[in-house]
Order: sequence, then structure tokens, then C-alpha cells
Amino acid sequence: MKKPFLLFFTFLIIAAIISSCAILESRNKPYSDTYFVRADGNDRNHGLSEDKPFRSLFKAVVMANAGSIKTITVIGTLDINSEQSSNKDRVFLIQGMGKAPILIQGKSSAPEPAVLSAEGCGRRVVLIKGNISIRFENIEISGGVSSDEGGGIGIGPGSEVTLGNGALIRNNQAYSIGGGVLIAPSGSLLIDGGKVVDNRSAIVGGGIALVGENSALVLKNGEVGNNQAQGGGGIAVFQGGSLLLSGGTIHDNTAEIAGGGIIVNQSGSFTMEGGMVRGNRSSGSGGGIALIENSAFILENGEIQGNRAAEHGGGIASDESGTITVKGGFISANRAAIRGGGIFTSGPFVKSAGKIYGNDVAEDTANVASSGAAIFIYQNNGIYKTREISVSDSLILDASADDGWIIVEE
Repeated sequence: MKKPFLLFFTFLIIAAIISSCAILESRNKPYSDTYFVRADGNDRNHGLSEDKPFRSLFKAVVMANAGSIKTITVIGTLDINSEQSSNKDRVFLIQGMGKAPILIQGKSSAPEPAVLSAEGCGRRVVLIKGNISIRFENIEISGGVSSDEGGGIGIGPGSEVTLGNGALIRNNQAYSIGGGVLIAPSGSLLIDGGKVVDNRSAIVGGGIALVGENSALVLKNGEVGNNQAQGGGGIAVFQGGSLLLSGGTIHDNTAEIAGGGIIVNQSGSFTMEGGMVRGNRSSGSGGGIALIENSAFILENGEIQGNRAAEHGGGIASDESGTITVKGGFISANRAAIRGGGIFTSGPFVKSAGKIYGNDVAEDTANVASSGAAIFIYQNNGIYKTREISVSDSLILDASADDGWIIVEE
């Protein structure tokens, strides 16, 4: 008769142990799956609830690097005061310790936007360095001023950054290159729903500059618009960097010298698989795109439309060392004041498909120039006589006196 009682008491003991473990586990669980940061917080807080947030983004990044929680939620505006940064070049430092992605976000339902700001302090907003992967969503990065490069974000070697939905890089400037963003060698940026708008550079890359081998920019979805620079109003690709446009829009950027939308220089490359280069302006050549110093552009799909150049190449302008390859897509409604409404080139030009419109189509589709409405090829002593220059079904040219293309040999 004693055995049932022993079994019963054993059961009670086991149940008590399980209950105690559950209580301890519950107490040890985090309040949420995100760290919170707010300007009136305290870095001595645990940061796991909105009423106990961290004060600095730096503390939240350190914790995210070290632990299993990889999301940081910014509430309101963080700036030099909340970050307590004494560095003269930047306000926020995000430094990596591993490739596990960290999401830095604002709350989409918050009454005020999440902002990382350098307003009024004359510094870059964010420096990202080391072996780290960062994704921004629903957050603004603004007010940065760099005496050198990357007024909004500087992306260092080995760092990977994504601008997701609601990420906004705006109103930043650099006195050298990359008003909104600078991408260093072996650094990368993916724009997947984000925007880089209203930034300015004193030299090149008003919106974004990528410089050096293995520096990479992919625009998948989103926009780079209304940025300004002397060259590459929207984007500047330099020294072996690569730009891939597969979706989204590069639009309404302006350049004083060349490349209203994009300038590709010093062995850089630009491949266009989709998206649009639209409504950009250059006070010199290359309203949409300018290629110089052994750079290459490949158009596979997408549209180069409605760009303007005060000199040559409303859509695209290339020097003798640049290479243009057209495999598909459309080049339409671009204008150059002098030569090459669609394309001006003195370098290699290869065409296998795609449409380059001239004046035999509707006015809102035609490329326009004083000479060579669709294409002007400056042959430069006949070096590139093997280039494709004939009219074909895949290349719709102008029906005017010059047939939409002109070849000049000098």
C-alpha cells in the first residue's frame, strides 16, 4: 500500500521541479527580440523594453554583436548628444565582429520617424567598418557633412549594408566624394526598397560613390534621385568598382561636368539588367551616363529615358577608351544640344539587340540632337571601323537626312 503514495509524492516532486524550471526560464527570457534605443535612455539599462532603452546606438550594436538578439529598434531621433561621441569625423560608429546580419530599424507605426542625425555638428552621420552585415529599415540617416567623403554613410572594407524598405539617406554632403554614401574597396551596398535622395558632393558621386576593387553597388528596388555633383550626380563608380542596376530608378540627378545620372571612371563597370535611368541632367556630356578611362557599360534590359546633356550624349557619352554594349532594353527621348541624342561615343560600340529611337517615332519617344539623333560615333582616325553602324530591326533610327547616326573620321 505504500508504493502508490511513494509514486504520488515522487510525481509531486517532479512537477514542482518542472514548474520551478519554467519560472526560472521565464525570468531569464528577454523582454523582446529587439534592443531599444532612445535619446532619453540609459546605457546601464537592459535595453530590452521601451521603458528601459539604451541611450546610444553604439551600446546596442555591441550587445547585438555579442548575443543572439540581432535587431535594434530606434525610437525618435538619435544624434551627437545621445551618442556622446567625441570623434570629430562621425557621430555613429557601427563596428563588426561577425557576418550574422544586424537589423537597425524604426517602428513603422511610430508617431515620429526614427532618425540618425548629424544635423548641426559638421560630421559624417555613420561609419560602418569591419566584418559586419547591416540592414536598415524605416529609418532616416541625414544631416551629415564630411570634409572628405561619405557624408551620410561610410562603408568600409568587408562591410555589407542593405537599405531596405523605408530606409532613407537624405540631405547629406561631402566636400570630396560620395555625398550620401561612400563604398570603400571590398565594401558593398544593396538598395532593396531604400532611397538615396537630395544629397550633394563637391566633386563626384552626389548620391553614392564606390571606389576601388571589389567595391559593389546593387540597386534592386528603390531609388537614387535629386542628388548633385560635378561628375556623377547620382552615382560615381571608380577604380574597378561595379554597379548593377536590376530594378528601381536613378532619376533627376544633376552634374556640372559629366554623368548626370552616373559616371563610370578608371576601369569601373556598370551593368543594367532592368530599372530606369530617367530625367537626369548634365551641363556637359552624358546626361544619363558618362564613361571615361577604360570603363564599360552593358545594357541588357531596362530603359534610359528622358535624360539631357548640354553638350554630347543625351543618354550616354563615352570617350575613346570606354566600351558600350547594347544587348537589349530601350534608349529613348534623350536630348543632346550638340551630338548624339541617344549615344555619343568615340570608343568601341557593340549592338546585338535593343532599341535606340530616333526621329521616325513619336516626339515623346525620339532621341534628339543637332547631329546624330540616335547615335553619333566619333571614329577618331578610323580606329573602330568594325563597330556595328547599320540599321536593323533591333535598332530603330532616325528618318531625317543623317539617318539618325553620323560617323565622323578625323
